[in-house]
Amino acid sequence: MLVAYWIVLPAILLRLAFTVVPLVQTLYLSFTNSSLMGHPRFIGLQNYVALFQDQTLLSSLTFTIVYTVASITIETILGLLIAILLMQNLQGRWISNFLMLLPWVMAPLLAATVWKIMYYEDGGILNEVLRDLGIIHEPVRWLSDATTAKFSVIVVTVWKNLSWCILIFMAGLGALPRDVYEAAEIDGANAIQKFFDITLPLLKPTTYLVLMFRGMGEIQTFEQISGLTRGGPGTATQTLALYAYQRFFQELRYGYGSAINILLLLLTVAIGGFFAWRLYRASR
Repeated sequence: MLVAYWIVLPAILLRLAFTVVPLVQTLYLSFTNSSLMGHPRFIGLQNYVALFQDQTLLSSLTFTIVYTVASITIETILGLLIAILLMQNLQGRWISNFLMLLPWVMAPLLAATVWKIMYYEDGGILNEVLRDLGIIHEPVRWLSDATTAKFSVIVVTVWKNLSWCILIFMAGLGALPRDVYEAAEIDGANAIQKFFDITLPLLKPTTYLVLMFRGMGEIQTFEQISGLTRGGPGTATQTLALYAYQRFFQELRYGYGSAINILLLLLTVAIGGFFAWRLYRASR
């Protein structure tokens, strides 16, 4: 038994070195006025008090929450519906499954760059196609208008992560007991009744799993927003992660940037903890 502990000890030490130590350091910095200039001084909760007086941060927090809720809602609903469709006995289903994976495996910054080119007002693929179809007559300001930019970044996020949701739902659907559906058919249940009375209740654990991982992922979104809009126009699409990066690495306000990161960590833990609890209850 002791040999097993000695074998995993290096992995545990590496985990502590690269996870716990930076977390403790970030927590310590959040209670200081550390910056590039001057010696760091302990200031208690002043950084955290300043967070809720910072209008830019509150705007970033609001957008981050709206962005996260909208993204995971659309991803979950579309993911389930497309998974049900792909679980049908369709010819060449393996091809669709393979193509579906391409957005997911693409690097977030690369995906953002591709979509940014498509979103160009002059010469962008999207505007050209819509103009040729007669849907628009003037170029749409996809990334330079505050309202449209918010919609545009959510579209890219859904496109990027939808395939992962579909795969998880397909795995969940494949594990459902067939005898329940057969009994329902004998009782005369139609497709809609089977979906709402059997599929959705039995898929609760899978649904909470999707919501947990995607919620924790979206709340920390950085690369896609940075590659698409850099938080603009103005601060319309600025997320907490991007705001923390700007304060920490651009303004070199290490203490304040660390406080923002701790706030982001608490939000992530809250989302993960809530859906993990719901997943536990649904599994039982």
